[in-house]
Amino acid sequence: TQFPAKTPIKQPPYLNSISGKNFENTESSRVKMIDTNCIGCGQCVTACTTGAVQPASRMDEIQRAKQQGKLLVAVVAPATRVGLSEMMGMPCGASCETQLVESLKKIGFDYVFDNQWAADACTIEDAKEVIKAKDKHPVFTSCCPAWINLVETRYPEVIPMVSTAKSPTGMVCAVIKRFFAKEINKQPSDLFVVGVMPCTAKKFEAARDQLKFNGEPECNISITTREVAELFYAQNLKFSVEREAENRQRGLGKFDEPFAQSSGAAYIFGRTGGVAESVGRFVASQSKKVSKVTSKMIWELPDKSQSIILREFTADEVNYKAVVCHGGCAVDELMKIYKAGMLEVDCVEVMMCPQGCQNGGGQPKLNKKSLILERVKGLNLHDYDNEIKNCIQNEQMLDYIQQHMPKAHDIHEALHTYYQNRK
Repeated sequence: TQFPAKTPIKQPPYLNSISGKNFENTESSRVKMIDTNCIGCGQCVTACTTGAVQPASRMDEIQRAKQQGKLLVAVVAPATRVGLSEMMGMPCGASCETQLVESLKKIGFDYVFDNQWAADACTIEDAKEVIKAKDKHPVFTSCCPAWINLVETRYPEVIPMVSTAKSPTGMVCAVIKRFFAKEINKQPSDLFVVGVMPCTAKKFEAARDQLKFNGEPECNISITTREVAELFYAQNLKFSVEREAENRQRGLGKFDEPFAQSSGAAYIFGRTGGVAESVGRFVASQSKKVSKVTSKMIWELPDKSQSIILREFTADEVNYKAVVCHGGCAVDELMKIYKAGMLEVDCVEVMMCPQGCQNGGGQPKLNKKSLILERVKGLNLHDYDNEIKNCIQNEQMLDYIQQHMPKAHDIHEALHTYYQNRK
């Protein structure tokens, strides 16, 4: 079915006050963000031409934690490495991965881990849920915290169908606090874990009660790509394409073990369609005969910035369908399709930001929207260059989970979460 493309008058974030008292939005009676349906996606920050809208910053807590003698641990998302490069003078879409790791160490971080390690773990957990729910109901992905905020506050009826797998950030931070701390003879409270993310909604995710261990956040704070660039500016750090190539050739600027290895599929978590494709690769790896993937446009904005795409393939005579949806307008249309009972698929990937995480609210602003696709190309190039294409080939991740989480219950406790109706 072809659905007409149209732009609704309102789309996330919903700027109207829940109380409806917009007329009282004065200096003496301000409508606060907590009283709105804001989902924290940060697209208002990206859209604001004057820079008047900014996410709340907690960067001062990093220095405070260091002064208190805590070990600083950074967790780096895939999209951050192709966003930060622009702010550091490199071409759009170029990766600054090794220089990012080096620079975080220079400003005081003791460990720098790759969030993509957990993206591979997330793929496996999502795939398990998709296979379990096959022919029963669609499984919605849970990687996007802005989407989770929207589900809990506006579409709570969808909660039973959302994957209980934590986001990659949620997974790796849980593992760091629960297992890595013991390995280095530290208490979880001795570690201050900082997510280096392209996303403003990750700030909300880090504060979720469901993502705490022994009463303390598993991810202490989350900072954006723009915020980490400010830290580097303050230290007068410089990046270049030549330096990146030299580091790779000499094997410098690598992520710290044991959370360093990842598949090419983990890189594409940073763009729209990446999670669904990674799950598809896992399903295909468990099958003997796999067909080619077909794609069909279901809905698209006139400027092609947001869309809903149906992707389909067959594995061992079993047909799998996935819907890939990105952008607030697209999500609004997606939920109309769902409520009409026409969403007959196995997996639904949802990203609130157009084109996915690489265009998140914490990423640098682009002068031309067309440059967004350059970041996509950068992530795809990493995927192409990686010898490991599938999460199931990430033996380092598989061995670590087997060692520390040998039982299904252990995996569920550390790598899964729950949601609540906040409507």
